[in-house]
Amino acid sequence: MKFRSLFLICTACCAAIVVGQTSSKFDTFVGKPAPAFKMTDLSGKSWTNKSLMGKVVILDFWATWCGPCKQASPFMDKLYKKYKSKGLVVIGAETLDAGDPAQAKAYAKEHGYSYVFTTKNESLGKALDVPGLPAFVIIGKDGKIARTQTGLPQKIADLYPSFEKTVKGLL
Repeated sequence: MKFRSLFLICTACCAAIVVGQTSSKFDTFVGKPAPAFKMTDLSGKSWTNKSLMGKVVILDFWATWCGPCKQASPFMDKLYKKYKSKGLVVIGAETLDAGDPAQAKAYAKEHGYSYVFTTKNESLGKALDVPGLPAFVIIGKDGKIARTQTGLPQKIADLYPSFEKTVKGLL
């Protein structure tokens, strides 16, 4: 019975996530400075809003149990590989996974992803009022939030060109 209840809850959450419901508060961060944050990647390196100043940053809020999140990962990696030399940083901000770095590390390694993965990002997600997963925050070189998005487009292939257009305009 516990499994069935958990399954139904997860199914309902994923349905809301896929549809891409947004919170008006999440969207109101556009044009404002990103809140102060400190994230730690899987190798122990710290990433802060201050250390990322002068870079274009995509924060990809995801979880290992989130199917739509996993669909976005190849596109995040492709963007990172294409634009990292121009100053793009992509951070897979794992959240809602009980902060187990082993899960995120195994996921990144299994797929050969080259962008940064961090764990235990619940407080940053709350500060940004992230309404669901996946959620994306694109920060410009000036430290201001240029775009927010919750969920995926109906055609997953539309994610890359949409984000590429935003990134290119910020680089």
